[in-house]
Amino acid sequence: MRPRPLLLLLLLLATASLLAGCGRKPDALADCRLPAGATLLAIGDSLTRGHGAEGQGYAEQLQALLAAGRPGTAVVNLGIDGERSEGLAGRIDAALAEHKPAVVLVTSGGNDFLRRVAEAETRRHLRTVVDRVRASGAHALVFGVPPPGLAAAVGVASDHSLFADLAQEGKAHVLRGVVAGVLAREALKADPIHPNREGYAVMAKAAFEALGRCR
Repeated sequence: MRPRPLLLLLLLLATASLLAGCGRKPDALADCRLPAGATLLAIGDSLTRGHGAEGQGYAEQLQALLAAGRPGTAVVNLGIDGERSEGLAGRIDAALAEHKPAVVLVTSGGNDFLRRVAEAETRRHLRTVVDRVRASGAHALVFGVPPPGLAAAVGVASDHSLFADLAQEGKAHVLRGVVAGVLAREALKADPIHPNREGYAVMAKAAFEALGRCR
């Protein structure tokens, strides 16, 4: 017996919907909430601390952007110059317990690449950080960073491949190409591996736009 045309159409539509769902990665900000008075934690290396634009790094500029629409929201800056992913993984639990953030913004990996830390080790530490953030009930926003060499090459804006993998896992919202794009433009750099005030403004804007998805 031949299938009825309507039944066949419904089966095809259901199959297409199922296949589309299989190819779609989880949205790490799907249930993000950022009420007035919430705390955001900016943690990581010198890109978080704002090296190259003292007091005007991305965290401070993000604080200013949030002030208008989300009064009372505080951005706590826990950046440490020269920190590698291992150091961040070792202190993330204490930072989460102390500040109880709704969102955690992370910069890490660049110093690993510069010091030739094994890629598998960097991946493991970054996954640990993201997992700890999620376990605390917070959401993770991770800035992708480029590998050495590409960071200083004008016109090149490509993150290290591990950040694409991290994004695909769906546990963190990865801000891809932002830091690499800044470091590919001489006008936005304080030195070959750090933005200047205008470069950090680009990072702050990217984070602010991502946070706009939080309710």
